[in-house]
Amino acid sequence: FQTIHTAPDLSERERRRAHQSGPWAVSARHTPDELMRRAGFVDVDVVDQTARFRATAAGWISEWDEHRNALVALHGVADFDTRQQERRTQLQAVDDGLLRRSLVTGRRPPTTPLRVLDDTD
Repeated sequence: FQTIHTAPDLSERERRRAHQSGPWAVSARHTPDELMRRAGFVDVDVVDQTARFRATAAGWISEWDEHRNALVALHGVADFDTRQQERRTQLQAVDDGLLRRSLVTGRRPPTTPLRVLDDTD
């Protein structure tokens, strides 16, 4: 899965800013690989995709600005402005090294099937 998460080793102040700048799930205090391992996954791999995410986020902002009139007609000025401000805030947090986007993969280890007992056991 892909996720937006905080960069490691942030100060409390930086962590609060990252939480305020990103999606609600950014509030996790553990790294994606640690969360996966705690959930029982093995062979966890985290691939940083922040540079591509940054380019895409900047593109969204630019395109929405370019098509402002049509998008305001569709969403209303308040929603348009709110979305653009949220995008700019998130992009600034990426540029400041507070937020990252990663592709996270892992697998569940094989489990031993339960033996079903019958009347002969």
